[in-house]
Amino acid sequence: MKFLKIIKRLLIVIVLFAVGFILTLTVFEYRPKDIETVSIDQNQNTLVGLNQSLTFMTFNIGYAGLGEEEDFVLDGGANGIPKSKDIVEEYLLGIKDILMEYSVDFYLLQEIDLNSRRSYRINQLDEIKEELGPTYSSQFAYNFKSLLVPFPLSLTDYIGYVESGIATFSNYRVNQSQRFQFPGEFSWPLRVANLKRAMMVSRLAIEGSTKELVIVNLHMSAYDGDGSLRAQEMEFLRDFLEAEKVLGNYVVIGGDFNQTFPEANGIYPVTQDFYEAFPIEDDFLPNGYRFMIDITNPSCRLLNQPYDPNSENTQYYIIDGFIVSNNIEVEKFSEEEISAGAITINKDFEHSDHNPVVMKIKLLP
Repeated sequence: MKFLKIIKRLLIVIVLFAVGFILTLTVFEYRPKDIETVSIDQNQNTLVGLNQSLTFMTFNIGYAGLGEEEDFVLDGGANGIPKSKDIVEEYLLGIKDILMEYSVDFYLLQEIDLNSRRSYRINQLDEIKEELGPTYSSQFAYNFKSLLVPFPLSLTDYIGYVESGIATFSNYRVNQSQRFQFPGEFSWPLRVANLKRAMMVSRLAIEGSTKELVIVNLHMSAYDGDGSLRAQEMEFLRDFLEAEKVLGNYVVIGGDFNQTFPEANGIYPVTQDFYEAFPIEDDFLPNGYRFMIDITNPSCRLLNQPYDPNSENTQYYIIDGFIVSNNIEVEKFSEEEISAGAITINKDFEHSDHNPVVMKIKLLP
């Protein structure tokens, strides 16, 4: 009888602790407004112009914790965080080398950590700002901020405290930058320790034009079981595209869509019980826009295991790329390129679970 009382008291303590824990996370839950102004650090003076070549890169850097030796528990792997700070530092060094090797006018980066347990508290935004130097402005918007992510259930491997988001770097003057919260969210209590997906919109004046260059950096939902979050986000994005078309602006949207582009459907079929990215509907884009992607190389891999290009268990995706408006011409990077369009730089997922995608454009008069 005494033993049963001890067990009962222990269960009560566990329940009270769990309730208190969830309530604490709820009180301190990150609750962004629908639209927030984003500060522009180190803004530049040069204006973009018509008939001028501009280069872009979109790159999900995977918080410098998802390189070739890593797997991740949500993808069917075993680990929640990298095993050491040295590993994160090595991946981050490689990521910075890629940014410097492929110098562009605009970097659209996703999954940059500021102060997260999973990346050993390294401020990756500051490191990248220092690497790119004073000729680039920077804008940062949160899409993941949590007091504690208690997953996976482990005393050492849990994700923990997270500050992470998307960053845009520009060596041209940015007039305004805003964070737009995507609609939809996970149900409580799951949402209190989950991402708050967003897109960051940068508006640039164009020399000799009354229109704007509108650059959007986004990171859309993954692990969306029934697709409801994805559907709301895509409807929001489509409405945004329609509004900008009415204004006649030049629009470039780049990022990690976490969905398979129409042209890429069937290139990397999911043949096992792996995560399958939702396909973007063929008629999603409003008239006046087109996708710019590269179907010759994968832009992402599944983190079910460390990277092995020779394994039948290696699953690829094409989920990173661009949308451009029809008043923009997409150019070749050089005479050696077969055709104009976006180009995925195949880095064999050495430093991230994503490959960078680059594009060169010209604003038509």
